[in-house]
Amino acid sequence: MMRSRRVNVVVTFCQLFRICLDTLIRGGARGRMQVAKSDQELRLLGPFRLRRGGSTLHLPHGVARMIAALAVIGPMSRSQTAGLLWPGGTEQQALANLRTTLSRLARVTRDVVECDGDILCLSEGTKVDVEMLTRWINDTIYGGGASAGELAGPPADVDRPLLADWTDEWAVDRRERLRTLTAQALQSAAARLLSLGRPAEALPYGLAAVQTEPWSESANRILLEIHARRGDPSSALRQYEKFSRILSRELGVRPAPDIVAVIRQLYPFGTGRVEAV
Repeated sequence: MMRSRRVNVVVTFCQLFRICLDTLIRGGARGRMQVAKSDQELRLLGPFRLRRGGSTLHLPHGVARMIAALAVIGPMSRSQTAGLLWPGGTEQQALANLRTTLSRLARVTRDVVECDGDILCLSEGTKVDVEMLTRWINDTIYGGGASAGELAGPPADVDRPLLADWTDEWAVDRRERLRTLTAQALQSAAARLLSLGRPAEALPYGLAAVQTEPWSESANRILLEIHARRGDPSSALRQYEKFSRILSRELGVRPAPDIVAVIRQLYPFGTGRVEAV
């Protein structure tokens, strides 16, 4: 009888030990997965790059397209994702392509895209540069973030295009939208600093705004004013001439009268390089 109880106690102890060990293993695996995801960075400004732990993961272009679409558009159903990425064929062909793409991704990593039933989305914890830029844009335009006194310069890669050189219609549309909003935020920050009498601090924003939209009259007008307020008329004149060449080459027009007026105020006796309007 006593021997039977000892056996039962030993069996129960072994079962408890196995449960505890299994819990520790699963907890450790979850911890490693969370660390991996938190150390995962998706860069869409400029060329596509997926980095983890400081190293770049090399992915087939089809896999990169799917990840980028989920990042910039948001969660989508499988049929929506397939139709967006392969619009030319039948729905069955597009879904088959999606299954192949998901399989290729799984061979490299399982921590980027999550499947919730029929919905595909980017994994939580993945840092996306476009999301950080979008937050800065909203804070700057609508005044929900740092005040002008706390501005510390434009974000990194602010003037780099979204998914550079990608020709997918959805990528081009979002690239143009992001470019327009970025330029507006940069001009807003520059104008705010100018209104506070801080043209030197406004300069990086003005330069980035013109780099983002070289043909924009509003961006060039702000940059000319920044140069003027900094007491640097020669830089203003060079920027005016550069802007004039862009307008002539791209649109066949000349700068607006108010932009010409800025240069004439800086050079009241003329330069011989500003055309009459």
